[in-house]
Amino acid sequence: MTTYLLPGLAADASMYGPAFKELPDVTFVEWPPYKGEKSIKDISIRIIRHYNINSSDIVGGSSLGGIVASEIAKYIAIKKVILIGSTLTPESINPVLKNLSVLSEIAPTHLLKTFADRTSLLTENQLLKMFRKSDNSFVKTMFTAIFEWDGNPTPKCTIAHIHGAKDLVIYPPKTGATLIPDGRHLIAISHEKKVAEFINKNITSQCCDS
Repeated sequence: MTTYLLPGLAADASMYGPAFKELPDVTFVEWPPYKGEKSIKDISIRIIRHYNINSSDIVGGSSLGGIVASEIAKYIAIKKVILIGSTLTPESINPVLKNLSVLSEIAPTHLLKTFADRTSLLTENQLLKMFRKSDNSFVKTMFTAIFEWDGNPTPKCTIAHIHGAKDLVIYPPKTGATLIPDGRHLIAISHEKKVAEFINKNITSQCCDS
């Protein structure tokens, strides 16, 4: 069993710091080179094939990564989905952001200000580096695609959800999630140890249940 952790929009595997590297049997996923995928379904199927994900695996991710993980659960009976500041439905996404999604020429630096949520200077610095490496076409297309996504509100697999209670990008659920009281959107960076501990607990429990 392998656990795959996907990054957020315009991020990469470097968003998962040293505490995550201690997790057992975890593959930190990079978004594959963009080939014109237009929807969450398209990129999810691409990820399945690119990383050879199968039914014995756990898939999780931050923000867009968690959305893609929950979409993957539609096509493969994976063991568990781990949501890190993410959601099973587009209704949880701040509707103000939808106005940005229609701006085809939106710049990654403007998206940075939105998604960083000003968690910390460290967060902004890390994201700036990741944004410079990201594919603008992929970022813009996926930013629009999340609002056209039909979601996966009742997945057949187990869901483990951790979320920042002060997240203004994807609103925290009222039930069913572990909340970090002072957490905003990028909790995998701002609260690295807490999130890594949460994932470790869910990986370990899954191994024991298998």
